[in-house]
Amino acid sequence: MELKYVDGYKIRQTLDADFNVIHFNNPDPTYYDSKWYIPENEIWLDHQYKNEEEFLKRVLLSGLSDKEEIKKKFCKKGTPPDFIIKEEMQDGLKIQYVDGKIVREYIDPEFVFGGHEYVYSYVPKGIVWLDNHMDPQDIPHTLLHEVYERELMSKGKLYDVAHEYAIVREKESRREAGGSYIGDYNYPEKFSIKNYYVR
Repeated sequence: MELKYVDGYKIRQTLDADFNVIHFNNPDPTYYDSKWYIPENEIWLDHQYKNEEEFLKRVLLSGLSDKEEIKKKFCKKGTPPDFIIKEEMQDGLKIQYVDGKIVREYIDPEFVFGGHEYVYSYVPKGIVWLDNHMDPQDIPHTLLHEVYERELMSKGKLYDVAHEYAIVREKESRREAGGSYIGDYNYPEKFSIKNYYVR
């Protein structure tokens, strides 16, 4: 499979708000994350994460689906270096910006963009983590998503349902910031895979 660097921010703004860091096409309709738009022979990597390419590819192509197995196989042993870059308060909730590369290497290879205690047991209660490696333009939308998803899960919604609601809210936020998706009346361009490649 050929690895292609892509503009993840543009994908999230105009095609798939749920595109995170690295994906490939999976034709199985029951696969939770099929990414129909990626050509079958390609792996797409958000160019913001180029320096983690080999690690992310190994995790993606490992064939492992059990989270604990993935952690056991790929996480470094020992105490991680300090990975909290900065923190701030928002409506009584602590937001911590973390070095996602360290989190992936030492705690959870599948941690991407952000999370909270209802999805990731290692995130302290009452705190939302944001990956400092994401495109800065993604931060307000990801933060909105994580805070809303956390709120819904704290009220009893299951992750899959809360995540869908949060994606809808995130897409509205992205539309307000100039985003547009296939099917929107103002979709700006003819759909082409090549629009997302980083030259």
